[in-house]
Amino acid sequence: MTVLADDAQVAVTGVDAAARILVVDDDVSIRELVATCLQRAGFDVLKAASGEVALEVLAADKVDLVVLDAGLPGISGTDVVRILRQTPLTAALPVILLTGSGDEYPLVTGLGAGADDYLPKPIRLDELVARVGAHLRSHAAWSNAVEDDLRRRSSVVEALSHLTLPSSPERAAESVVAVLARQTDCDFVAVTQLLGGERLRDLATFERHTTVRRGGKRLSAALSRRYAARAILGPWTEDVWVRGRGMGSAAVAATDAGIGAGAPIYARGELVGLLWLGVRRNGPRPLLDRKSTLLAAAIDYASILSAVAGSALADRRDTAAARMRLKQALGAGEFSPVFQPIVRLDTGDPVGYEALTRFPDGTRPDLRFAEAAAVGLGDDYELAAIEAAIAVAPALPAAGFLTLNVSPGVVLKNGRRLKELMRKTPRRLVLELTEHVAIDDYEILRSAIEVLEPVEVAVDDAGAGYSSLRHILELRPAFAKLDISLVHDIDTDALRRALVAGLVQFAQRSGCHLIAEGVESPNEAAALRLLGVELAQGFLFGRPEPIAA
Repeated sequence: MTVLADDAQVAVTGVDAAARILVVDDDVSIRELVATCLQRAGFDVLKAASGEVALEVLAADKVDLVVLDAGLPGISGTDVVRILRQTPLTAALPVILLTGSGDEYPLVTGLGAGADDYLPKPIRLDELVARVGAHLRSHAAWSNAVEDDLRRRSSVVEALSHLTLPSSPERAAESVVAVLARQTDCDFVAVTQLLGGERLRDLATFERHTTVRRGGKRLSAALSRRYAARAILGPWTEDVWVRGRGMGSAAVAATDAGIGAGAPIYARGELVGLLWLGVRRNGPRPLLDRKSTLLAAAIDYASILSAVAGSALADRRDTAAARMRLKQALGAGEFSPVFQPIVRLDTGDPVGYEALTRFPDGTRPDLRFAEAAAVGLGDDYELAAIEAAIAVAPALPAAGFLTLNVSPGVVLKNGRRLKELMRKTPRRLVLELTEHVAIDDYEILRSAIEVLEPVEVAVDDAGAGYSSLRHILELRPAFAKLDISLVHDIDTDALRRALVAGLVQFAQRSGCHLIAEGVESPNEAAALRLLGVELAQGFLFGRPEPIAA
């Protein structure tokens, strides 16, 4: 066996002098010889005489490299390698096998089990030291690269977690993509949303040769199904993106991407979108070296996006589905008008009727109209309800006026359509403004109402807040409806009676008639009559009923 002279020095550059080496050999002379050589080279050396002892040492101490005899009795060197590769903490630990001269079988099986290198016996100690140094340098470089990648991912995750995202899904995705474009070396980034109907659509994209773009096209139904189904199985990578086909994004088709990673974005356990990362074929690092880091990054970033942006994507997806459902229901006429009488409190005679709307699924009208408004169908639902009420109104007693609920927004934006509907009946019409907040510009609203003449105005919820009183002052309506909260139990509540008495004076001076809403008992009706309230409606006088009733 070749040995080093006592005064020989082995130079090992670029290696941490504190690196710890475990030497494992059942032959004490070889074990001591190798250990002494490595100690001379400046390494900290541990020793083990068997595979069993070696595994105990590795479990108890930090080791940077193992020099391992392949032919150990008991647990062989090959078995030790196999165990190390199956253990997460030692899966990447460098291992150099020492094999007997011409012993090919242990060599082949050892390398197959995951050993990094080998030296045949007799050992050239200078070569051993050089190989140990080379593997330590390589492992250190790999470890540094991993640590650098972890630091980069950590900084990106921190930046994403501190984002204050706009409410718009497109703008929120644009903010996310801008961070990833700025803080990663990805050549392509995209955030796509899963819409109703299981279609994917780009919300924001980045391509290295252009810039961050907001919005985008929908994927085809086939690609959407493919990637939605794939995402449910978890994050993944694809080796090549074929030009013109793309990986889950309509925008990526024009890029020269070599590897892409996709990861699902969830909200409340439901898939709502996907994150896509990609790198070019001719990038500075080999594609295979980047596949694992790209996938890890996609997993990290998508997890954060699920927390900070998942609900926004889900809301838009839910909005799209709700809009489609409500639009279909509107087109199918899944609603019907009902009418509630408005009576004189002194005689009980009907003087008018309020047109209301009912839905076959039992949804409260205020909730359904609010739901429609939230998805941009509020005006359509209001106009459809008005049209349906006017269509059957001829069957009502001719002497009574008809009250139609309408928001100021419909009056301002759809005045022409509203006027066309109102022309279909000669009946006296009253527009009951349903807005519960202050109107920004009363002059513009007054002008819009004048275009609809002849028509009278009623203000809803008088007494419920400052805005309703200002509506009366600014619009000078023909009617003001007392809020139901003031009417209930007015016969037994002196404070309610005092407040309503003041509103009666206010109404008389402003030139409008009060209508008490929600009157349910004769005592309430009597108290209101004594206070000077002229008109009322409520279950005491009649429930909202279809025209036939």
